[in-house]
Amino acid sequence: MTTVAFGGGPNLDQRRSFAALRDGTHVPGYRGYCPQIKYRVGKTYGTDTHELAQDTIHLQPASVLASAPEGLRTTKNVLPMATGDNKYTEKMIPGYTGYIPRMPFKFGNTYKEDCDFCIDEYMTNRKFNDTKTMDLKRQVAGYPRLTAISHDPEVRDKLNLYRDTHPNRPILMDDKRALTEPPVPGYRGYIPRIKTTEMGLGARYNRTTKRGLEMFAQETAASAQRITGTLPASIERVPTDVLQGSQGDSSKRLYLTDGMIPKYTGYVPQRRFAFGNTYGDTTRGLEVCAHPLNSFGDFKRSRTSVM
Repeated sequence: MTTVAFGGGPNLDQRRSFAALRDGTHVPGYRGYCPQIKYRVGKTYGTDTHELAQDTIHLQPASVLASAPEGLRTTKNVLPMATGDNKYTEKMIPGYTGYIPRMPFKFGNTYKEDCDFCIDEYMTNRKFNDTKTMDLKRQVAGYPRLTAISHDPEVRDKLNLYRDTHPNRPILMDDKRALTEPPVPGYRGYIPRIKTTEMGLGARYNRTTKRGLEMFAQETAASAQRITGTLPASIERVPTDVLQGSQGDSSKRLYLTDGMIPKYTGYVPQRRFAFGNTYGDTTRGLEVCAHPLNSFGDFKRSRTSVM
């Protein structure tokens, strides 16, 4: 190693004397950021950077070869020694391709100097955050634990009084929800039949989920009766009209036999491949609208069974 960082080769003053660089001058070919350089034309790169350094007297000269002021880059921590397993050490060598915190924002120094400063800054911030975390844990541990409100005798007495005066009304979530009761809008869980059938089209969330749950309860009850001849316990509370099925819901078709209304913006299968007719005539001639059954799924199943 004959670099300046490791004590070999000429020092900075000797290099500046050899290159005859004036104060604040960048070496031509420097790719770092130089303020206001893009607004100057007509002079060499060295002259422009020298004049910019003289004009911007309130800033430090931005030269690559300029040495850092005393105390500006002193490290606060003892950087870790290399053990073969640790990542950030005191002797980072050029060519290391791993990530170093804050390294992309450092310019104008040797690789080792920037590495040492970034590692020191990272260790300082980590120690500060660890101290804050430990202080917070100690504060939380020092406070008394909260007592559950159910242990309060006043709450217990009021709940007992409510139960005595309202024997038929549930307290909190004492009773289970009905099987076909729709969930609250915003519920992200799975609702059967609303995405695989026509039950989930063209209605509000409350109505869509109610129809999907009722259809699922109907199919479950029908399967249970077909297998065992009796209803399962979870289906016995479902209203009779749900178990028997609602003709209005199950026979409601999305694609009507008399065609779709013009300006309908939904998807119509095979519509994009039909030309030369009005929208109504085109949709009436499509298979999805022309079949006589309750839904297109039933029509497809009937054709499959025939084949």
